Amino acid sequence: MVHIKSKKDGEFDFDKLPKGVYFFSGQEGFVKVEVDKEGHQTWDLQNWFASLDPDTNEDQHQRIIQDIKKRLNADSGMINPPKKLAKRIFNNPFKK
Repeated sequence: MVHIKSKKDGEFDFDKLPKGVYFFSGQEGFVKVEVDKEGHQTWDLQNWFASLDPDTNEDQHQRIIQDIKKRLNADSGMINPPKKLAKRIFNNPFKK
């Protein structure tokens, strides 16, 4: 097993992954990353919820990959859930 030192905020250094096949999972599914001997990475997002849209283009594909890279917990190999948007404050017009 190879230990990859994490960056800040649980970021994972994907540029230094040795040759092999890696699986990472999270609430939205799982991804498979294949790294060849030159260090080129192939990302398989078939089982990742955000990539199930048939109209996903290459730009969206790259944004999904960058989002996953930011959210990966280097210690557990799990992809952290997306940060929730701030809660909306609902003002009840009937409350006095």
